[in-house]
Amino acid sequence: MEKYDLILISQSDLVDYSGYSNLPLDRVDLYASLVYPRMVYFKGGFRSHLDVLNSIKNNKFYSECSPEERRNSLNIWNLPGFSGIHIANYLLQFGIHTKVINNYDSEFDQLEEVYNFSRNSGRSPLVGISSTFYLSYKEIKRLSKELRKIDPNMKILVGGAFANAETINKDAGGFEQHMRRCKVNYVLHAFNPEEDLKNLILQKRQGKPLKHIKNLTYLENNNFETAGFYCTESEWHDPVLNKTPALWDGIDLPFLNKTIQMRTVSGCSFSCAFCSYPSTAKGLHTTELELVEKHLQKILNIKKVKTIIFLDDTFNVPVDRFKGLLKIFKKYNFEWFSFLRVQYVDDEIARDMKESGCIGVYLGIESASDAILKNMDKRVTRADFLNGIKHLKKYGIISMGAFVLGFPGETEETLNENLSFIKMSGVEFYTFKEFYYMENTPVHEKRDEFGLSGIGSKWKHKTMAYEDIHPKIIQMFKKIKSSVFIDADTSLWYIAYLYDQGYSINEIISLQKEINSVVHDQIEGKYSDYHPAFNRIQNLLGTVCDHAAS
Repeated sequence: MEKYDLILISQSDLVDYSGYSNLPLDRVDLYASLVYPRMVYFKGGFRSHLDVLNSIKNNKFYSECSPEERRNSLNIWNLPGFSGIHIANYLLQFGIHTKVINNYDSEFDQLEEVYNFSRNSGRSPLVGISSTFYLSYKEIKRLSKELRKIDPNMKILVGGAFANAETINKDAGGFEQHMRRCKVNYVLHAFNPEEDLKNLILQKRQGKPLKHIKNLTYLENNNFETAGFYCTESEWHDPVLNKTPALWDGIDLPFLNKTIQMRTVSGCSFSCAFCSYPSTAKGLHTTELELVEKHLQKILNIKKVKTIIFLDDTFNVPVDRFKGLLKIFKKYNFEWFSFLRVQYVDDEIARDMKESGCIGVYLGIESASDAILKNMDKRVTRADFLNGIKHLKKYGIISMGAFVLGFPGETEETLNENLSFIKMSGVEFYTFKEFYYMENTPVHEKRDEFGLSGIGSKWKHKTMAYEDIHPKIIQMFKKIKSSVFIDADTSLWYIAYLYDQGYSINEIISLQKEINSVVHDQIEGKYSDYHPAFNRIQNLLGTVCDHAAS
């Protein structure tokens, strides 16, 4: 077994379904916005859509399984995440060896085994927690508590998107109370923390002081009540896109099935009024196409890999660069999913996408109302979206339309424009997300114009308030028959994950329609573990298992 410098937890099963299940079902109206339509009540508790499939197929929920069984169960966090693999690839050039724990809740036994082996060999590895998907310290505290059962003296590091977001409107000194409470030794809070992480590991390896490492807060020892707390100098780092060699095939990735994620771009060239990403990422940064091809070659050297999810927010912009990517993709035999600005798709591009292996794309439509698109500063029209989707459909590329509901100016009329758009466009999947108000977004500058007040998920403006949105989502969910709802928190990854697990797109559509029919009836107050859809799901799963094995 190899000794590691870093064990990095890439993600974890962070939704507390048991907590929702403990709430009284006869008072579901009080918390319906938290569970519907994203969950199903089944066999005495609220479940993820995937866990319903686990129970029907294997007669076990994910939480009831052993670690090995969990690794073979359906769980969205079992899909290989990007952050852990990217960090392992970046650090390897410096002789730093990383054990990636893709989903802590499926691989905690492996983490313990690797950690204890390294510790008993005289080198206790640093244990990192990626906060990419976290919105609070709750999950960090849970993981830290579990990790300290393995070794109370473990050195635990937190980094990633949540850590960075905590410094946008606050001083890094604000980490102190949370680090003491969660028993975390180090926090790296840069937007692009790779260089700082490398320096931290090398300085610790050499027994040198940490004061010159940028963007670091730390406690001097494991006495979390009294240990000295220190903050180092903050400094912006550009992305390491062109400083990261292609070493993917030199990393141990036992959790891989057929799908891996990569990015060729960081940042965004747009400035949508609801989004903070362009400002926090400080512009658009791209990987040179020659290096993209080298990464692609190394990824495809991993014999398991057949599918890639490209995470770029602006994958097809600039258009000429995208055409260059498609030309490269055509040289290789793989399939792919991506996020896409569909207004820039014409017939030639759609054809090249299909010929290069594109299966499906996520479309950030946000709104199908020209009035709301103008308020959002999207610089696109409803007609532009329809035209691009027409080209995708011509070549059989499936799409998911994602909508943000409740943006300033939203009315019953503009919401209905989304309904008609979904039907008219023919997008195979759709998802809804409520407007989330952040002060570091362009819309904040126009708050007086829109009468916008509040913060986060609790807001109001001249035409709508946050309390209005969930009822509207439910109404639209009930009305839409031509497209299939997918939870916004899993969106494209849900489709790509089931595809990775051997389900065809048509089977995914069929399964999700059945799940959504159960959700529809439960919203109406009809609860039954004998809903006819569950039998149909069982039959569909049997068909899928048969063809996956053949």
